[in-house]
Amino acid sequence: MFKRLFSPLTLINQLTLIVLLSAAIGITGMAVAGWLGQGIQGSAHAINKAGSMRMQSYRLLSAVPLQASDTRLIADMERTTFSQELAQAAQRDGETARLEALQRYWRETLEPALRQARQPDAVRMNVEDFVHQIDVLVTAFDHTTELRIERIVMLQHALAGLMGLLLVFTVIWLRQRLLRPWRQLMAMATAVGHRDFSQRVTISGRDEMATLGQSLNSMSSELAASYSVLEERVAEKTAVLAHKNEMLAFLWQASRRLHSSAPLCERLAPVLNELQQLTLLREIELRVYEFDDEENTQEFTWQANAACDEKGCHLCPRQPTPPDASSTTLKWRLTDTHNQYGLMLAKLPKGCHLSQDQQQMVDTLVEQITASLAIDRQQDHQQQLVVMEERAAIARELHDSIAQSLSCLKMQVSCLQMQGETLSESVRTLLSQMRNELNSSWVQLRELLTTFRLQLTEPGLRPALEASCQEFSARLGFPVELNYQLPPRLIPPHQAIHVLHIAREALNNALKHAGASAIRVSVTWHNRQVTLSVQDNGRGVAENAERSNHYGLIIMRDRAQSLRGDCQVRRREAGGTEVIVTFIPDTPSPSFQGDTYE
Repeated sequence: MFKRLFSPLTLINQLTLIVLLSAAIGITGMAVAGWLGQGIQGSAHAINKAGSMRMQSYRLLSAVPLQASDTRLIADMERTTFSQELAQAAQRDGETARLEALQRYWRETLEPALRQARQPDAVRMNVEDFVHQIDVLVTAFDHTTELRIERIVMLQHALAGLMGLLLVFTVIWLRQRLLRPWRQLMAMATAVGHRDFSQRVTISGRDEMATLGQSLNSMSSELAASYSVLEERVAEKTAVLAHKNEMLAFLWQASRRLHSSAPLCERLAPVLNELQQLTLLREIELRVYEFDDEENTQEFTWQANAACDEKGCHLCPRQPTPPDASSTTLKWRLTDTHNQYGLMLAKLPKGCHLSQDQQQMVDTLVEQITASLAIDRQQDHQQQLVVMEERAAIARELHDSIAQSLSCLKMQVSCLQMQGETLSESVRTLLSQMRNELNSSWVQLRELLTTFRLQLTEPGLRPALEASCQEFSARLGFPVELNYQLPPRLIPPHQAIHVLHIAREALNNALKHAGASAIRVSVTWHNRQVTLSVQDNGRGVAENAERSNHYGLIIMRDRAQSLRGDCQVRRREAGGTEVIVTFIPDTPSPSFQGDTYE
């Protein structure tokens, strides 16, 4: 009942009501006790008056016979008997009849008897009857006073019990409505402070504590949801940062590998492997152009299951694969402001996309690969320039020293021959032989000077061979066929110049001595060896051509030895001459499927 009574009220109103109840009980008790006390106080005056009447009665009895001076005693007795206090006390205690009977007895019996009596014994019985009536009235007043005192005591006991009950109720109420909810709220606040959002408070009612509990429960639920969202966001941000850090580490490692001195195959293998691990890109293929020649490319494709003999390298040209409708082919061009170095291809599953970070990572990697290829090309060009400058210096030295000496000797021999008949026949024959040898030496020196001054101006071996074939085609009057089957960037510039010289020397020999109508130049890759073959259908080389001072053949063999290879000049069974040079390139070659490059 109290719960239903107090529940609509707020805690402040409930506490105020309890205080007001306590105050009301106390005030009521004090008021009732005061009222009852006032009744007791009137009864005491009445009892005193009655006692005074008893004393005055005996005084009048002792004064019998009364004298004129005793009239005062009669008047005092009259005032006392008819006093206002006795009337009020009798009226309050319900003894008005007895008091009126006592007053009538006084006026009608005792007062006349006292005035007429001459002896005290004559009115003693009347006085005793009057005193007896006074005692009965006093006894009634005493009984009424005792009842009122008992009522005061009972009221005090009742009020004390009621106050005790109110105190017990207050303690229980404080524990139920304040202390326990407060402990629950404090426990929940402590749990929330320790990031435990699973606890809930159960406070019934509609007071402030219940409202605060509901608010804390709602706040805890919202904090749990917010904290969960924040944890997810932190986890996502951490994963993103870890992924970005992984991509930055990948780009840093890729930059180190791509700019190392290892062969391009070994540099690209781990880079493309890690790129596939970091992204959804698959079947990544890198095509490196032969000096902007998009038709002649070197392909690098990551094949996870391929067997590679060259230091675990898995970059090999692949067989053409049928179009895959479940993936999309992406392309990145390896270009800068001056040149095109190649193309990178990759497949991405349908419906998948590269994130912005992954796209930036791939773009940065493409820039790094482009920079690495540009540096490699610049280094090749620098090496080629160094070789050309060294050969040009040798050509200048030969022209300024041996050529001048041979010219001087030719002039001296000519001067001796001009003496003519003054010389003996044997001397003239010897001078003629010397002149022929000088002419032959001069021709060989001119060929050497031409060879040394020949520069590899074309960007790569293939364009240089094509240019030489076009040059000799114009000089021979028929096209010189070129079959070039080398992968790009296989032969370094310092070896490419020797290959070009050997090919030109073979073509020059065919031009001078073969009398051919068809010439074929082939450059192939087989069993990790490069083979240069120059074939013609002319008259064929003599068996002792090298021993008969054919310096062109000697020079070709010397250049083949410089390549650490082998040079063979032989007659063809179908007629003509065949020059075959085989050597192994200095740079480690990539691994290719099959035995030949196609």
